[in-house]
Amino acid sequence: MEHICAIDIGSSLFRVLVGRQPSIQENSIEILGLGSVPSAGVKTGSIINIEDASQAISEAIHEAEMMSGVTIESATVNVSGRHLQSENSRGVVAISSQDRTVSSEDVLRVIEGAQNIRIPSEQEVLHVLSKEFNIDEQDGIRDPIGMKGTRLEAEVHIVTAGITSLSNLNKAVSSCEIQLDGGVMSSLASAESFLSRQDKELGVLVIDIGGGVTDLILYSEGGALFSAVLPIGGIHITQDLSIGLKIPMEAAEFVKKNYGSSYAANVDPTEKIELPGVSGRPSRHVLRQKAVEIIEARLREIFEMTVRLFAQSEYNKSLSAGIMLCGGCALLEDIEDLAEEVIGFCSTVQYPRNIKGFSDQVSLPEFTTSVGILQYNQRMNALSNRQKYISVPSIFQRLKTWFVENL
Repeated sequence: MEHICAIDIGSSLFRVLVGRQPSIQENSIEILGLGSVPSAGVKTGSIINIEDASQAISEAIHEAEMMSGVTIESATVNVSGRHLQSENSRGVVAISSQDRTVSSEDVLRVIEGAQNIRIPSEQEVLHVLSKEFNIDEQDGIRDPIGMKGTRLEAEVHIVTAGITSLSNLNKAVSSCEIQLDGGVMSSLASAESFLSRQDKELGVLVIDIGGGVTDLILYSEGGALFSAVLPIGGIHITQDLSIGLKIPMEAAEFVKKNYGSSYAANVDPTEKIELPGVSGRPSRHVLRQKAVEIIEARLREIFEMTVRLFAQSEYNKSLSAGIMLCGGCALLEDIEDLAEEVIGFCSTVQYPRNIKGFSDQVSLPEFTTSVGILQYNQRMNALSNRQKYISVPSIFQRLKTWFVENL
């Protein structure tokens, strides 16, 4: 069985997963090995030092190879950072066949037509995600292939990425003698690991709170309508604790993970926690509620920024499936209550689904992106085996494996 590999470039940790599909009949991923090392050469989701990042990636790859017994030759990587931009567009074409039946070629033509928008010279198309198709006067069509009509329209969500950022990512991975199979937006990968078709139809907002950034993606009526990256994540919470409690970053991270919560009102106002001494001074105690107030303030900022972006997106309709939280910070106590209060929709913390093997180690919100990359890659391989893929020379091609992302 063919092995697949995911490289998750995070601002806190680099993770490498090796997996395989147990059988053609199963819609699951078996995790064979994983590697995890502290991030290096990355800031707010983007690589800023290729040499440092490459070294860290190599270490994570080595760990995953030792655990799985598999030699990693190629991988798919996540793409995140403030350089990501997105907008919605529409394409229209005449159905070309004599019998007016929509073919895959018609779908690709209308998707390419929808990409005829002004893209900054420093940006490149990463994903073209469809919302729906219209054939003549009939709308709300998810898969138009095989239907009849005269005119085909497509509504798409186009995601572009900075060419420099993609180039740095490519160089960092290639320096490890790994072939880069492609890149997938972090929020798209995370959604892949737990969202169902029904969730996308009902309407759902995915909030992935990572180390350096928070990735957002909104689905409604089956398609992606909005995506964004906020330049705030768990690292900023740790920095706030370090400054507010006057402790080193390592101690602040310990406090966040072991005593952190999202809702100060739910914390016992008399509970105290011990803080390590600094510069030879003795340890001291502070009220846990004080630490939680610091955490809550930064999380509120993330959710309030989400509300503002969500309102501006013109797709602030009812989300019947609510808000789904993932990423390392999703494990903070009471985060669902805070998200629901600020954003106004029911919130749940999500975990990767349909995984086997070392599932106990990766069945955590912080692994949604890396597991999602594997599941995305699995669908890509399945469709390429049926010759349903777009083959173009660029690693981050303009028409980014549309069938994989939408069908």
